[in-house]
Amino acid sequence: MQEEMSLREQKRLETRLRIEDAATSLVDKRGFAATTIEEICEHAAISRRTFFNYFDSKDSAVLGSPSEMFSDNQRTYFLETPTEDLLHLTVELVKTHMRGHHANHEIAERRRRIAGDPDAAAASLSRKRAKSSEIAELIKLRLEKNPELSLYPDVLPETEALLIGAIVREALWIATASPEINCATPFEHRLDDALKLVINFSKGLKW
Repeated sequence: MQEEMSLREQKRLETRLRIEDAATSLVDKRGFAATTIEEICEHAAISRRTFFNYFDSKDSAVLGSPSEMFSDNQRTYFLETPTEDLLHLTVELVKTHMRGHHANHEIAERRRRIAGDPDAAAASLSRKRAKSSEIAELIKLRLEKNPELSLYPDVLPETEALLIGAIVREALWIATASPEINCATPFEHRLDDALKLVINFSKGLKW
């Protein structure tokens, strides 16, 4: 799913990166709990109003998670685009939604270190749970619309949606927090590598 960026979108991306740079730099030095939104705004030379035009909370700026929900265009793309692989379609949706949020490798390096902060980890878990629920709902709707896409028809669409969402969620965590990742690698490639790792690892599991 490719969307061309307008000049306005490019300027918004630049401002967002400046905020993320300030947020991650401060938290990397002081810790998540000790850093305030006011300090981030001062460091980024912006107002609180501008901050909240881009992020709904401190943790979204620090962790790089999109605070907005999927757009109508993104939802339509997911529900209407022909596919034979629902996991692949889900990953493409997530990549588009997160475009620009992990583009700077220095910020990515800080986020990997910040992932070890207990307060940041708790905030990340809560935000990932909310996004996973949104993704799972979309997957369920698509499975109900196209039941032939199911890989495991023995379970309800809701259950399969949770399984697919869980795979994507854990791959996202590995792509941003694993000590083995190369933060200079584009985020899309890191996510692909993390997905391969999750899938290959699960093949060897027995219960």
